[in-house]
Amino acid sequence: MVLDATLPGPLVGYALGRHVGSAVARNRLRRQLRELVKSHESRLSPGYYVISAGPKAAGQSSSALADSLTQLVEKCSAGARA
Repeated sequence: MVLDATLPGPLVGYALGRHVGSAVARNRLRRQLRELVKSHESRLSPGYYVISAGPKAAGQSSSALADSLTQLVEKCSAGARA
């Protein structure tokens, strides 16, 4: 996370290597994460964010993935306030 107040909002990138799974699995996970980030976007300060995921993420249910992302967003927003 690199905060930048000159940006209009958060810019999020996704780093999913081959260890996550096949291209189909990585793209599916990326789409899921992108949708989940949209729902939390208002809680993120303007800046650059990179979300990385391991092989376990590809096998998680949508609700478990949402819970993990919620925890991550809370950490990021707490770090932005510090």
